[in-house]
Amino acid sequence: MNIAGKILALVAGLAFSATVGGVAANAADAPKKQPQYYEFVLGNPNAKVTVVEYASVTCPHCAKFFTETFPTLKKDYIDTGKIKYVYRDLPTPPRELSFAASQLARCVPNNKGMNMIEMLFKNQEAWMSAPDTTLRGYAQLAGMSSADFDACLKNESIYKELNTAVERANTVYKVESTPTFFIGETKVAGETWEPLKKAIDKALQ
Repeated sequence: MNIAGKILALVAGLAFSATVGGVAANAADAPKKQPQYYEFVLGNPNAKVTVVEYASVTCPHCAKFFTETFPTLKKDYIDTGKIKYVYRDLPTPPRELSFAASQLARCVPNNKGMNMIEMLFKNQEAWMSAPDTTLRGYAQLAGMSSADFDACLKNESIYKELNTAVERANTVYKVESTPTFFIGETKVAGETWEPLKKAIDKALQ
């Protein structure tokens, strides 16, 4: 059984009811289509500077960056069109949970996967301490049925692409910790804002 299968076995059979925007999610709905792996890209696609973040939804340093610093990055650089921001997964222990949550973010409908990433970071302690209920619950809140959720964790295509992305991060880009950022050829590791801001500003000059 692969990693996603282990998590599926953990959460299978648990019920969770939720209402999204006043409309209850229908657990009887079958998955609409087979979701695929994709990177999360925000900001101006034609921006002069691209900032790539390697992060893990189970990494406390990544959660600290996302909750405390990312809002500033988004407000001052992404929303203003100065940069293109790319989020890439680099799952960290416990890898089973990290892989499952990363897969779930790819299955969220209407291209709202980054919203799921935000939810996972902001509630990291809660969902990691009770993944059997919270991951299914988050899926329901995002508009996924129980069938969608189960199918997502068994999605071999996403699982394979995540593994490929991890291998590329390790072998090609030599990423050793999360979060790690690339601003062009410049590598910045850690959640501290000032070194990242300095690298971005330099690249924008």
